[in-house]
Amino acid sequence: MTLDGIYQLLATAQFGAYVVSLDQTIVYWNQAAERILGFPRDQVVGRRCYDVLTGLAPGGFTPECLLGCPSLRALRGGEIPQARELRMLSASGDRKGVSLTPMVIATADHDSPVLVHLFEESAHGETSDEAADSVRGTLLDQGAEIVTDGAAAATASPGGAPLTPRELEVLRLVAAGWSTQRIADGLEISPHTVRNHVRHFRAKLNATTKLDAVVTGIRIGIL
Repeated sequence: MTLDGIYQLLATAQFGAYVVSLDQTIVYWNQAAERILGFPRDQVVGRRCYDVLTGLAPGGFTPECLLGCPSLRALRGGEIPQARELRMLSASGDRKGVSLTPMVIATADHDSPVLVHLFEESAHGETSDEAADSVRGTLLDQGAEIVTDGAAAATASPGGAPLTPRELEVLRLVAAGWSTQRIADGLEISPHTVRNHVRHFRAKLNATTKLDAVVTGIRIGIL
């Protein structure tokens, strides 16, 4: 399933949905998210989710996502990320209690997975669960890989050899969605050298594709 396919699936949903990249930048925000929290799309897309929403656990004082997405933290710890209750900041300045279901999804047209968050006001928690199950089923039917559906082993690099600093740097840029040419320009190296680094970190991570390498990097905690 492509990223555009995910956006189309979420566009007219009755539950809130937003999509973020691995650096927690909001790349998609649906109409229901605007209805529930009051933020129009053009005010949030391109911003970090923790800067906009600052979600707090009930009774908490520190944003749950300040030190990285809880979904990714769970994945690195070998756990399956769970739905959670949060008090999310709204455009009015008040906090709304929501039930949020996270998914890390690999798409067919990108080398980096995305984080999809589905949410509804807490009073409608059952509806939110049903919505998440419906979206999950549609994604799987259309060939998407939901990375967070299975527990992971947080172990050392599967290939045994650690990545060099440059290989890790290139892997991080791949995870951020940079193309080979953009990485080459940014690091002032040739595209051929970039491809060599990609080949090396794929071998060390036992990854058949760049996407596999990024997912493995998430699982073992180097991204």
